[in-house]
Amino acid sequence: MLRTRHPTLSERVDDCERLVAPGTPLESSRRPRTVHAYIEGILKICVLHTKKLLLFLFIAVLAFIFLQVWSCLRIEWLPRKTDGHLAKPPSEQWKSASKESSQTPIYQPIAPADQPLHILIPATKSDPNLCKLLFSASILDYPPPVIVAWDQTIDPDKQEGLWGGGTHLFKISKVLEWLQNLSPDHDDDLVMMMDGYDIWFQLRKDLLVERYYQINAEANARIQKRMGRAAEIEGIKQTIIFGSGKRCFPNEIHTIACWPLPPSPLPKDMWDGNTDGTIGSYPNAWAATRQKFLNSGIIIGPAKDMRALFARAAEKVEALGEDPEPDDNGSRWSEKVYHSSDQSVFNMIFGEQEYQREVMRIRHMSWIFNPISKLQQLLGKDLSDTDETLEGNQIVNILDPPWSHALVDHLAGTSLQYGIGLDYWSSLSFQTANSERNGAWMKYNEPLDPQVQATSRWDCKPHLHQNLPADLLSSPPPLVSEEPSDPSTPDSDSAHLTPSSWTAVLLYTNICAGTVPVMVHLNGDKNQRDTEWHNMWYQPHAEKLIKATPPREGEALVKGGPEGKQMVNAGGAFTDTGNLLPFEELCHDWDFS
Repeated sequence: MLRTRHPTLSERVDDCERLVAPGTPLESSRRPRTVHAYIEGILKICVLHTKKLLLFLFIAVLAFIFLQVWSCLRIEWLPRKTDGHLAKPPSEQWKSASKESSQTPIYQPIAPADQPLHILIPATKSDPNLCKLLFSASILDYPPPVIVAWDQTIDPDKQEGLWGGGTHLFKISKVLEWLQNLSPDHDDDLVMMMDGYDIWFQLRKDLLVERYYQINAEANARIQKRMGRAAEIEGIKQTIIFGSGKRCFPNEIHTIACWPLPPSPLPKDMWDGNTDGTIGSYPNAWAATRQKFLNSGIIIGPAKDMRALFARAAEKVEALGEDPEPDDNGSRWSEKVYHSSDQSVFNMIFGEQEYQREVMRIRHMSWIFNPISKLQQLLGKDLSDTDETLEGNQIVNILDPPWSHALVDHLAGTSLQYGIGLDYWSSLSFQTANSERNGAWMKYNEPLDPQVQATSRWDCKPHLHQNLPADLLSSPPPLVSEEPSDPSTPDSDSAHLTPSSWTAVLLYTNICAGTVPVMVHLNGDKNQRDTEWHNMWYQPHAEKLIKATPPREGEALVKGGPEGKQMVNAGGAFTDTGNLLPFEELCHDWDFS
């Protein structure tokens, strides 16, 4: 039997000495490695794995490009679909048939067909101009409105130097009372507050509601593009729409109410080189300015959001009291809430909202999604720099303009957000203040250019469309009266009313933007309320139209008022105490002229 021989101790020592002898691999591994050796080793690894590294870099670059494109171009419309179609912005609605009578325009509405709407009109007394509003609302299918602050008065000793004798702030306090009395069941209903003495409806209710959704769809796309990831993370969306104007009035322009506002989406060439400047602006310093400022003549949004907004406005009024605002320039122009101006309060809220949106935009920028911007920031660029101007003055920086202004806190989270946006294109209402030369009455079955009043080099470049927008052509046609074929036929309610065409009647048009508004807001030259009334398409048929309009269901929805819906005759309205105001009593002295 063979036995295994184990090496002796001396033999083992000899073997170890041979392994570590100079020049052997083990002896080399025991020597300390130099920096050069380490680099050499890394290079050898890179050479061995070049293809893998190149593939990795290629995939990383593709992923980076995809994230940038996705971040910059992803558009989030309102999450509402109709028959599988996403909402389209107003700029895509100007598609109609070449001949209305021979071809029906293709139009897909995005508003729900049964969207409830409530109209609030602050008014303290009857007036022919209030009657014109109630009449136009009634014949164009709007629900009976609720008149808030009816018969309310202010101590004459406190009225001096205040807008409307101090009644303008009723547009905040009395509207808030109505909203707070509204049950949660109506939180999603649309509520529109509108001025009572200088607005006329021109188009039907269905268009008002539809365009509300159109405007918000386009606005939310702009918000997503401007704010990037911040809009989604913070849930920023537009739900409340104000009218738009050309001037930050009555607020002092150095205050936060005026300078942090987003840029106007209207064409930059409206007045060529005069656009948004004071040089070459005629007939006043604001005439060549694109609409970008808030006008509180109309405010529309869901009841829940309106309640939050008006509660904030009431807090502002109480905090300001009779003293000038903290950022007053010493003129005391802002005392007593800018002499009792509801618009000044909403201007402040809008400005604060937009300031904090810029804070959020900067806060949510990251190296992954915004590497170029972050690199620019690292190299010293201020990401809030802007080319926007304010009455010809460079704003320079949205968060810190160069002029003296109050310091504003950069708040955390979603602060001071009320979903406010503007009707820049005048799709809902056209404000005539500083824009009297920008509107004209037009018939769309005739060439438009000859209908534009004589223009000068100081006027805007018309952006007119010969074809009416498809949403308007899809609305029920206007009713007009005809001469009876038989003179002996009695001239009763609807005896001689017949459907016409929207192309055949005069429509007030914003010739600078090429839009036909639902409402005309004559807040500039107040004499136009008399001189322009005869141009409105329904005025010649007014008496017949009011007689032909059937009673409509309505409800006051006020605390302590009658419960349930009531039948209201044409032109009638409710008070904010629940009483019914018949048109015949309100407007018995008005002869429709």
